[in-house]
Amino acid sequence: MTILYILLGGGLGALLRSIATELSNRFINTSYPIATPLVNIAGSFLISFVSGISLYHQWLSPFFTIGLLGGLTTFSTLSWEIVNIYDNNRHLMTVIIYSFIQYIGAFLACLLGYYLS
Repeated sequence: MTILYILLGGGLGALLRSIATELSNRFINTSYPIATPLVNIAGSFLISFVSGISLYHQWLSPFFTIGLLGGLTTFSTLSWEIVNIYDNNRHLMTVIIYSFIQYIGAFLACLLGYYLS
């Protein structure tokens, strides 16, 4: 049953990430990928926020934390976008700022979720 929870959650998370990317591309006029930092920071918050709750509900961790939030957030997309940003404009400072927003933002969101849970 655990594998089924992970499968369903992961598929739903990947679908939500795709929708977030599509909506941000459609409605936010920027040359930088905005959806990835948004889903990574929100996902970091949610993972730590629900971690305490998932201890009491055995289905929640496989479905929500591993599956849905694992499918929603993505390190590989972040890495690819950083390479593309550097390749497109060769501004190392832009890459550093984008990376800083992702990593520090996700860390702070996770810390906040931890303290709020």
